[in-house]
Amino acid sequence: MNVNIFEKANRIVRSSDAAYFGVIDEGGFPSVSAVSPVKPEGILEVYFTTNLGGNKATRLQKCNKASFCFREGGSNVTLVGTAEILTDQETKSKYWLDWFKDHYAGGVTDPSYIVVKFTTNRVSLWIDNEGAEFTVGDLLAVQSCCGLLCDGCSYKESHGCAGCIAVGGKPFWGECPVAACCHGKGYVHCGECADIPCDILNEFSCGEDEHSDKPAGARIAVCKAWAANKR
Repeated sequence: MNVNIFEKANRIVRSSDAAYFGVIDEGGFPSVSAVSPVKPEGILEVYFTTNLGGNKATRLQKCNKASFCFREGGSNVTLVGTAEILTDQETKSKYWLDWFKDHYAGGVTDPSYIVVKFTTNRVSLWIDNEGAEFTVGDLLAVQSCCGLLCDGCSYKESHGCAGCIAVGGKPFWGECPVAACCHGKGYVHCGECADIPCDILNEFSCGEDEHSDKPAGARIAVCKAWAANKR
């Protein structure tokens, strides 16, 4: 897996008005329906709302294994994980949208209005004629200072590079200024720095160079994911 396809997948999720959500029904079979995610941030977590007495909520209370599928053109993002029903008022208020009042007569405090939090464990992607499969655990394992996913880098094998962490930020092409900055500040990766993205990282991730991220900012997104989901 490379860093670019990760951010492409995030952008598909963020731009989707609807997605397919699958649960296990009473007979042990998969049951899929369309839902509208609310305030989606990316592939690691997805939220949507539903009725407490509806099929989805009832089935999730018996088995929390679930799956999401997002589609854009010929690209497909499939997420496999677990779902949690949230009923606390703080969460319900955070994800409330004005048009929900057409479904919940009691408004944001309606007891039938709930939020479902989906947490991804495994990802399968087909984007721009490129496929990738990985676990979230693998994604969140820090592989570099800048957010580059060294395990999926084509130069690792062809140039005998062991990866940023293993070589101390000094890959085959020379000393990396991003790594030097990180090490100088005592950080493992840029996501730990309050100044992310600084000019150095921004040039690597969002520059016009052929080795810069496409889409721009992919490495920055990975660093932020590492920081937010430190394991």
